[in-house]
Amino acid sequence: MIGGIRIGRIFGIPVYLHPTWFLVFLLVTWALTARLQSEHADWSGAAQLLAASLTSALFFVSILLHELGHSVLAIRHRVPVRSITLFIFGGVALMEREPESSGAEFQIAIAGPIVSAMLALGFSGLTRVAGGNSLLGSLAGWLAFINTGVALFNLLPGYPLDGGRVLRAFLWAQTGDRDRATRVAAGAGQWMAYAFIAFGALEVFHGDIGGLWIAFIGWFLLSAATATMRQAAVDASLSRLRARDLMSEDVPRIPAEISVARFARDLVMRGRRWALVEHEDVPVGLISLTDVRRVPAEAWETTAVGQIATPIEAVLTAPLDSPVRDLLRTMATRKVNQIPILEGGRILGAVTREALVQAIEMSAGVS
Repeated sequence: MIGGIRIGRIFGIPVYLHPTWFLVFLLVTWALTARLQSEHADWSGAAQLLAASLTSALFFVSILLHELGHSVLAIRHRVPVRSITLFIFGGVALMEREPESSGAEFQIAIAGPIVSAMLALGFSGLTRVAGGNSLLGSLAGWLAFINTGVALFNLLPGYPLDGGRVLRAFLWAQTGDRDRATRVAAGAGQWMAYAFIAFGALEVFHGDIGGLWIAFIGWFLLSAATATMRQAAVDASLSRLRARDLMSEDVPRIPAEISVARFARDLVMRGRRWALVEHEDVPVGLISLTDVRRVPAEAWETTAVGQIATPIEAVLTAPLDSPVRDLLRTMATRKVNQIPILEGGRILGAVTREALVQAIEMSAGVS
């Protein structure tokens, strides 16, 4: 899940609030307020609402710290993290590629639950110090309970939960086959999701409307696990391919001085979607249809492509021996349709999204 309202950056990682976060914040606040009314009837209504609101806010701060745990370990293992998004089911750290080893996978996966467990211990200690009947003590008690639940839930051994990633790391280490480990962990995630859906439906049947939420969580886990199974099949079909296998040397190159209108007329009309921009035969940038759309149509004739092209130093490139499945994931996370291939300081060609799609279709046809 990507997007939402950007609220800042932590360690260089953009942090977003998905619109569904606000719904959950209100629901959690409402539920906690009702609970506090029965547990602390001597408190004023304002105090109950304040405690519930602070608990809800700090709950999501806890989720953010959980995701930062994953992210910090990912960065340590040279896995770029594109963003962290808080949404209806918690949070997700979007990573550009998979870890290179089972050990790295294990450390990245376990970091989140460890952070949640440490928060639970810290809040539990604060409850004892402040006293459970005080505002601070009650708030800390709930946060200790919630973070304990987050840690235990995420350790369930089914992908995409952290426990499923730990299971995948273990199987990967034992078999040396990451794709097989992924399929097994995702399969476990599917069975776990079915169990959640069945239990939730049973609760609703017995009159507990809260079962709908459990079933909804099961549906989300099932969707994610199924998508992972499909992705594992794609990864397996592309596992032996490298950038050099799909690279096209037919890279369109245009002078930086030509107008956007000419680029659109001469290249786009021929089916080209992008081109390298050169000045005196030296690449200085890359222009795509995305760049063109940012320019008002009436300014196309007077705007040079060099003015709107992405500077060459900011262009996403990859070496010749890059695994194709990493390029596929990078295109998805970076939202680009082509990746120039750089070797020895020279751009030799490019791998396009179309080439990747053709490779996947051919692999599916063969299998």
